[in-house]
Amino acid sequence: MLHSYLEKSLKTKPEKIYLRTGNRTYTFQNIYDKAREYQAILLKWGLKKGDRVLIYSSKNSVSVALMIACSMSEAIYVPVSSLNPAVRAKYITEETDSKFILCDEPCKINLLGTGLKVELIHEEENTSFFYRPTGKLTVTDHPLPAFILFTSGSTGTAKGVVISHNAAMVFVDWAAMEFKIEERDVLASIAPFNFDLSVFDIYVSARQSSSLVLYTEDETKNAMLMAQNISNDKITTIYATPTFYSTLALYGKLHKHEYSLLKNILFAGEVFHMESFNTLLEHWPDKNYVNLYGPTETNVCTFFNVDLQNMNYPVFPIGKACDYAASLLLDDAGNEIVHPNTNAELLISGKSLFNEYWADQSKTEQTIYFDKNGNRFYRTGDIVYKNNEGNLIYVGRNDRMIKKNGFRIEPLEIEKVMMNYPGISAAAITFSKEQNLLCCFYESPDRMEFDLSELKRFCQNHLASYMIPDKFVLLHTMPKTSSGKIDLQALNKQIDGY
Repeated sequence: MLHSYLEKSLKTKPEKIYLRTGNRTYTFQNIYDKAREYQAILLKWGLKKGDRVLIYSSKNSVSVALMIACSMSEAIYVPVSSLNPAVRAKYITEETDSKFILCDEPCKINLLGTGLKVELIHEEENTSFFYRPTGKLTVTDHPLPAFILFTSGSTGTAKGVVISHNAAMVFVDWAAMEFKIEERDVLASIAPFNFDLSVFDIYVSARQSSSLVLYTEDETKNAMLMAQNISNDKITTIYATPTFYSTLALYGKLHKHEYSLLKNILFAGEVFHMESFNTLLEHWPDKNYVNLYGPTETNVCTFFNVDLQNMNYPVFPIGKACDYAASLLLDDAGNEIVHPNTNAELLISGKSLFNEYWADQSKTEQTIYFDKNGNRFYRTGDIVYKNNEGNLIYVGRNDRMIKKNGFRIEPLEIEKVMMNYPGISAAAITFSKEQNLLCCFYESPDRMEFDLSELKRFCQNHLASYMIPDKFVLLHTMPKTSSGKIDLQALNKQIDGY
């Protein structure tokens, strides 16, 4: 189980610094002791195997200790980033029937403002633990779940991806060895805890007795500050989205700092455009660059080591399957594609696959495929082809899902929220990859253009920050297809004109 990584480091390096956040440091012993303390508090209040524990907070040491406590107790933690509005956190709380909630002070104020009925049971370091009476909703008979990560859902509501200890650990063990993480390494925690990149950060560092520096969401948005932090904190490994690196290269003034200790530049979640990559490469020319691929449902399942001596890629491949995974390409008719340079949907099997979607067996079954040998595959919805070297090349999606800044966004979820805004009668979301811009086209019966600040404020109260449209465009009439549906292709052509 995941807490075994920390216990292993505790035996050999109890006083080694595990976490750094701001000016504070925490040893493996510190975090273990806190985890035991939190476990005792939750057990006193009736925590049982399989209970859900919601963590609605910015990144901090208390959150990590609580994750370890959940692992020790065979409970399931549900991280919800402070980037999410309180109404979304409340929805996830009720959807998972979470029995306990951890909030830092800003999230606490927001969540209690929704009217959620909870009882305060413990306070520490500007965070609060709450107890919430729950029903009897339990997980199905799958490998023991460790955590649930919520992603944007195609039905218009967030969906919970249930990840087992085994699935997470097979990735952690592989990554620690593949990237040669050692005790002397210092990892950077860039991703929010509800983003699967954080699994690498938290548990690879615990496994290898390395140190992990927790950077807040505000810090990671400040390119000049992060450029300085990565140098001053002697970071050796970073796992982040291409957007993070691109912003760092463009605005961080990297030439002002020294990065001789930095060795691993791992990226995932979206396409890394060559122009941005080359700008980063000018500043960090001698590092180990690796493109990692995998939806939340599979964690990392393929990877590609960038050959800096052979930079003739139009786009980076997503590579070949990790040693614990296998890939399968199927065409629209369900036929397996084995020859190169033919587009097909990518399916993934292996030990890192998720258990299920929380409380949604129908959705789970829709995304699972069994081959003729009975092997269980996840249908990624990503269209790829295999090149002549056997590397997979990402082409696009077979549905409307958008990938922006590493986050998966289902347009319908945003559209449903916008349709609740008074005076909006129709809404459609489009995305420009070139501009990395999310656009909301909308209709109003009175043909009235709404105040942009009011629209933004409404979205902030109902959507995660990464789902808020960058641009709002009033249309007198939405373009329609011959079947009467909104013509999304026509809107995609219009987006550059606004």
